[in-house]
Amino acid sequence: MAETKATILGAGAIGMAMAVVLSETGHKVVFWDIEPTVLDGINKKHLNPRSLSHIKLEKNVSAESDLQKAVFGAEIVVIALSSAAVREVALKLKDSLARNCVIISASKGLEAGSFAVMTDVIYQSLGAMRDQIFALSGPTLAGELAAKKPAAAVLASTKANTYSKRAVDALSTSWFHITETRDLKGVQIAAVAKHAIAILFGMVDGLGYGANAKGWLLMEALRDMARLVWKNGGQENTVYGLAGLGDALATSLSIESRNRMFGELLGKGKTTTKALSIINQTVEGAEAVEALYKLAQKEKLNLPTLQALYEVVNLKKDVQKVMVDLLNSF
Repeated sequence: MAETKATILGAGAIGMAMAVVLSETGHKVVFWDIEPTVLDGINKKHLNPRSLSHIKLEKNVSAESDLQKAVFGAEIVVIALSSAAVREVALKLKDSLARNCVIISASKGLEAGSFAVMTDVIYQSLGAMRDQIFALSGPTLAGELAAKKPAAAVLASTKANTYSKRAVDALSTSWFHITETRDLKGVQIAAVAKHAIAILFGMVDGLGYGANAKGWLLMEALRDMARLVWKNGGQENTVYGLAGLGDALATSLSIESRNRMFGELLGKGKTTTKALSIINQTVEGAEAVEALYKLAQKEKLNLPTLQALYEVVNLKKDVQKVMVDLLNSF
């Protein structure tokens, strides 16, 4: 019997983790990426020179530069691109996807300008298949997941159906546990907000405030997140589950988290520009803070922790003064 084909769009860290998971559940995996050295490395050595280069991929994993060829016949399509690229790529998929395929978004972000979550961007681009589009989120640090360390995530969709069952089955392994929710909007806004919380944790480290301040600010940040999720049609309890608190803690506590590292540099007095240049990799939270702030402004919400982050990251205000003012405002 032929293996079920799964295509992963984007051979970044989370794409690599998804390849390990899908290989484990019996899929023939095909990556699509635009970088020739990545394609060559995967096809010839089963190694990705750009992301998680120490992870040896299974023999049934290959890579393809042609988008239409990559998705042809795929029953599972995982979108693991930067949020800024999702609409452009999704528009090219409109006439290429198998009618019964499952589409899983592992991209975390809000579209610039529209503030749309990724599943809405995908649906708008395809013009159909709404009940086949899912959002995957939770404490899923890619390196740990690819190393088959225990993890859990939530899979959000419009309703339970044969597609949701297929998606859960495709992602469930002995080390990766999947739960379901119908809170598509809440899960995805929480996934963006966790970037901001990780930056806040890092700033506390940089300022040397300690664990007590972290506990205090985490509570306040979660309260702000819950208000933002609820105002945008999501469920507040999502914030206290895997997609909210779980993801925020994993990202905030990981020494490898670029968002936490970025916040720590800011806490030590580095400017946004300098901190980003030191890290020299994509820091999702740097853009997420502005998107979340503008979304809050649109909804006429006063969210103190988000306001403080925006002042430091985007307005370049003094981090020490901003944080003192924040703590005194509660």
